[in-house]
Amino acid sequence: MGSKKTAKKTKKRTASQRSKTNRRKGHQFERECAIKLRPLYPDAKRHLENQFSEALGFDLDGTGPFRFQCKAYANYAPIAKIKEVQHNKDQIPGLITKGDGLKPVVCLYLDDFIKLLGDIGVAFEGVKPITEDDF
Repeated sequence: MGSKKTAKKTKKRTASQRSKTNRRKGHQFERECAIKLRPLYPDAKRHLENQFSEALGFDLDGTGPFRFQCKAYANYAPIAKIKEVQHNKDQIPGLITKGDGLKPVVCLYLDDFIKLLGDIGVAFEGVKPITEDDF
């Protein structure tokens, strides 16, 4: 007597169910990012937007000069998503992205990154700090 394997029938999730799951995954990633930033920014929290018309183009509040957009996908988000971040000239836009099973990555514009390095006084032995005059 041979044993028959029966194939499990799996229900396909509807687009609405997938959308809801992805939204939940995104909100959870925003909460994780806020928690990770709290040692530096104690007031860091999710920026809540109830309507599309209220969208300000960033996902975290209380992060000092930074305006972060958080994206959690199956793989890393395209860095072009940084263009979605709305900010003024005194704010630094950033993209925090992660893929399933991948470490989160932060993307900043090069000029902002260099300014940050200069602001914290990063210099290696024998190397002068970079200033805006160098560009």
